[in-house]
Amino acid sequence: MAAIWTPTSSASRPATSLFAWDYGIASDQHMDKKYIVITGCSSGFGRITALSLASRNWHVFATVRKEADRESLLAEATERGCQDNLSIIFCDITQHEQVRALAQQVEAQLGERMQIEGTPPLHALVNNAGTAFGAPIELIELDDLRSQFEINVIAHIDVTQALLPLLKAGRGTIINVSSVSGRISMPIVGAYSASKFALEALSDALRIELAPFGVRVVVIEPESSPTNIWQTSANQAAPHLNQHRNGPYSRLLTYSENMVKTSSQHGFPAQLFADTVSKILESRRPRAYYSIPFKASLVIALHRFAPNKLWDFALRCLLRW
Repeated sequence: MAAIWTPTSSASRPATSLFAWDYGIASDQHMDKKYIVITGCSSGFGRITALSLASRNWHVFATVRKEADRESLLAEATERGCQDNLSIIFCDITQHEQVRALAQQVEAQLGERMQIEGTPPLHALVNNAGTAFGAPIELIELDDLRSQFEINVIAHIDVTQALLPLLKAGRGTIINVSSVSGRISMPIVGAYSASKFALEALSDALRIELAPFGVRVVVIEPESSPTNIWQTSANQAAPHLNQHRNGPYSRLLTYSENMVKTSSQHGFPAQLFADTVSKILESRRPRAYYSIPFKASLVIALHRFAPNKLWDFALRCLLRW
């Protein structure tokens, strides 16, 4: 079962965020507290977003899977003085019972904090947890393919279904974290792209289905960033793919490894993702899609309007394939 940790001290208070003034809104100290669930907060986008919003007086229910991740997240929140705005919940979102336990614990905490009867409101959900596995389609293990869909698609729907009563009560916002790969499929990442294409298709349907209930659905499409997801994937894939290093896909595998190293060193800062989430939550009419950084929007537009043959030719030249 999922377990929860909540702060017991209220001595510290979050500092006012300068980011509030970027959008012409009042200081965090004068904002009514709102509540958000963010999955996948052990590292990367989820972690930085949880800390950023907690610093801005949101109360964040952050999911992690390991005790070490909980301790690390709590330590950084304490350094920032926002630990009182953080509830850390152990939850593997691929486990249905743990997802249901997550929803029950969030509802219980909201009810206690707001001291109201009926269904307490939840203001936002960020479906961020995800996994990536890169391999040519011919070589990918079917279990790895299933795992990407289980985590990147099915688990997000499970979490959304479990929290929808609270989100409806709060007329909240659902933010699904996709990728530029959710618009553009590339060699090596075809399986990952397929899972993100599926998530975006479900998001499009969900956006219309939930509109009468006042629940907004937004998709963020980040390009590569210096987070752990692809490096972890590369480490896990290495034993299986090593036997193919000198095979017909050797050039693609080498290119993929170099791209992982490049993105880990030169990708856009994760804080931009957190700022984009804040912008969406503060907007009265957010767009359906946000591609970050801006150059990602240009790549998506180029892919959309370029003839397929021209795109394929350019890609093969780039890959020397």
